[in-house]
Amino acid sequence: MPSKRKEHAEFMEISQEYIPGVLEPVFRFWGFSRKTYRDAVGSGCAIIGESLPFALPHYGTLHYSPVVADLISTEAHGQIQLRNSWLLIDESLRPEGEPLAWLEIRKGLRYPIITRTSENDFHFWFDVDRTIQFVQNEAHLRHAAPLYVKLGVNPHRLPRHIRDLAFHSMHALRRLRGSIGSIGQGLAAVDMWRGLIGQIIETQCDATPTPFWPNGKQYACAASHDLDTAACFLKPKLLEQFRSIDEDCGMLTAWMVVTANMAPGRAALDDLHDHGHEIGFHGTNHDHRLAFASPAEMARRVAEVKTLVSYYGSTGFRSPAYLRTPNLYRAIDDVLAYDMSMHDAIEGVCRPSPANEGCGTCHPFILHGTDLLEIPTTVPEDWQFDLMGVTDCDNIVSSQLESIARIKLRGGVANALTHTEPEPTTKPFMIQAYRHLMTHLANDEQAWLATPGEINRWWRMRSASIEMLWTHGVAFAPVSASAHDILRPQKPRHSTTLT
Repeated sequence: MPSKRKEHAEFMEISQEYIPGVLEPVFRFWGFSRKTYRDAVGSGCAIIGESLPFALPHYGTLHYSPVVADLISTEAHGQIQLRNSWLLIDESLRPEGEPLAWLEIRKGLRYPIITRTSENDFHFWFDVDRTIQFVQNEAHLRHAAPLYVKLGVNPHRLPRHIRDLAFHSMHALRRLRGSIGSIGQGLAAVDMWRGLIGQIIETQCDATPTPFWPNGKQYACAASHDLDTAACFLKPKLLEQFRSIDEDCGMLTAWMVVTANMAPGRAALDDLHDHGHEIGFHGTNHDHRLAFASPAEMARRVAEVKTLVSYYGSTGFRSPAYLRTPNLYRAIDDVLAYDMSMHDAIEGVCRPSPANEGCGTCHPFILHGTDLLEIPTTVPEDWQFDLMGVTDCDNIVSSQLESIARIKLRGGVANALTHTEPEPTTKPFMIQAYRHLMTHLANDEQAWLATPGEINRWWRMRSASIEMLWTHGVAFAPVSASAHDILRPQKPRHSTTLT
C-alpha cells in the first residue's frame, strides 16, 4: 500500500489545472446554467462545497443516513466499501451541522463528509472536484507492467489450460485478500457524488439539467467486439454470428482490430465498414506490451493506427487486456478521438491489470491532459463469466441487466463488449446470452442505440452547448430529432490501399 504522501504527490501530477469555482465542474456536467450555480453554491444556499488544497486521499467504509440513500437511489443498505474510490479530506476541518454521511477511515474513527445545516443546506466537507478528478483518472493506480510482460511472455502463445490456471490462481488470491467482489457489482463513486449533488439542485433550486442524450432518451447503449486473434477471420462463422445478432437488433457496433491479424480479414472488415459498422484500433498485436513500451517503440506501434484512420476513418481505441498508462494515452491522443480501456467500477474477476481499477462513472469524460474522450466499458463481459465458471444463460443475462438498470437510472452509457474468439464467447450459452442482451436493449424505447463513435460526437457537441450556456447564457440544441446524418455521417473507405 503506497503512503498517503506518495498518493497525494501522484495525484498532484494530474491535478495542476485551475478549476474555476467550487463544484462548478459538477454543475457543467449536469448542464445547469451559471445563474443556477451562483444561486445554489455558497453560504446560505442549497449546497456548500470546499476547496481543500492540502487535502489528502483517504479510503474506507462510507456510512450514510436514509436522507442520502434516498437521494442517490442506492440499495446498498447504509454502507459502501470504497475500494477504488478515494475522498480528498482535510482532517484539520471540524465539520458542523447534522451528519448525513461519514467515512470510516479506520476502526473507531468516523469523519463526517456531508452535513445538513439548520437552513436545510447540504455541506460537503471533502474536495468534491478534485476527488472526482482523482477517481476518474485512476490516480491511485500504479502503472507497472505485469511480471509476465516484463519477462516477455505473450499470453496468447500459451496453451489455453495454462492461461486458465494462471488467471484462476490470481483470482483465488485476490478473493482471499478481499480485493474483488461479485460480477457487475461495485461502487461507481463519481456517479454517486454527481448524482447526489444533481438531486439536491433539482429538488432545492427547482432547476432542470440539460438532457444527456438526443431525442429525450434516458441512456445510451453501445456494443463493441474485440478481435484479439486471427481466429475470428480464419473461422468466419465466429464473426458472422455476432454481426447477425447486432444487425437483427438494429445495432451498428464497433469492431476493435489488432492490426497484425488483419491480413485474412480485409474483406470482412471492408464489408462491416461499408454497412455502417465502425473499425477501431486494438493494438498492433495482443502481447500486452503496448502500454509499457519505450517511447520509440510506442510511437512506432501507434503509427500503424494512421493507416486505419485514413482507410476506415477509425477514431476509437481499446488497449489490449485493458492495460493502460498516461504515456499510452498521450501517444494515441494525436490520432484518435475516444478510448474504451477503462471500466466504471470494481470488477468481479481477475485480470492482468489491478483488481481495484475503475474510473467511477458510466458517463463519458475527457481524460486529463488529453483531448481523448473516455467511454468506459460498463456491462459485465463474457470472459468474466467464463473465469467465474458461470455457464447458465439466465444468470449471465440477469447480471448484465442488473448493471444496465443502474446505468439507466444514472443516464449513462451501457457499453457492452464481447470477444469473437473460439473461447469463451462462442460457447452456445454465451451466444444465447448476447442475443438476449441485444434484444433487450433494442426493445427499450428509452435507450439510444449508438456506436461508440456517435456517442463521442454527441457528447462533445453537448459539452460545447453547455460551454455556450455558461459563456453566453444561451445554449444551442446540439442535435435535433432530424439530425441523423450529423451523428452517423457516411464515410466511404479511402481509395488508398490498406497495407
